[in-house]
Amino acid sequence: MQNTNNLLHLHNSKVVNLKSEILFRQAEDDFYYFNNINSALKKLKEAVLLSPFHFKSLILCADIYFIKGKIKNALELYHRALNINPDCARTNGAAANCYYSLKQFNSALSFAQKSLDNIDVKDYQLYYQVIELKINSLVELKEYKPAYITFIQSQNILDRVTLNSIYNSNFDIINEKLKLQNKIKDSGLKIV
Repeated sequence: MQNTNNLLHLHNSKVVNLKSEILFRQAEDDFYYFNNINSALKKLKEAVLLSPFHFKSLILCADIYFIKGKIKNALELYHRALNINPDCARTNGAAANCYYSLKQFNSALSFAQKSLDNIDVKDYQLYYQVIELKINSLVELKEYKPAYITFIQSQNILDRVTLNSIYNSNFDIINEKLKLQNKIKDSGLKIV
C-alpha cells in the first residue's frame, strides 16, 4: 500500500504540470508548422510559469526570444536550462551564441568550449556551428594562434563543404594576422 499523505519523496524540479507539456506541444506546432511565433511564445511563457523546470519549454522559449532579438531574455532562459542539465551541448552552444551576439567574446568562448566538451561528434550541424562560434570568438579576441589550431583540429572531423565555409570566412584573416605577428616578433619591434 502506498502512502499518499507523505509527499516528501517528490522532487519539485522533476514535477511537470501536464498543462505545461500540452502548452509546449501546441507552441511547437505554432512555431514549426504554422509560423506563428507570438502565439508560441505566449504558450511557452505560460508553460514555464506553470513548470519552471520544464526543460523543453525553457529551450524553445529561449530560442524564440533569440529569434526576436531579445538576447538577454534568451540567455536568462538558457542559463535556467543549464541549471537543470549543465552538460547539454546544444544549450551551451546556444548560450555561446547569445554571448557572441552581445559581444562578450570571453563568455562565448567559454560556453562554446563547454558545448564542444559534451558534443556528440556525429552531430555535424551543431559541431560545425559551435566550432565556427569558437573560431569567431578567438578572432574577435585577437587570439589568432588558438583560432588557427582550432581550425586545423576541426579538419579531422568536418567534411570538406563545411570546412570550406569556415575557411572562406576566417582562415585568410587568421593567416594574415599570424604572419603579421611573426613579422613583428622577428623584427624585434614593439608596438607601443
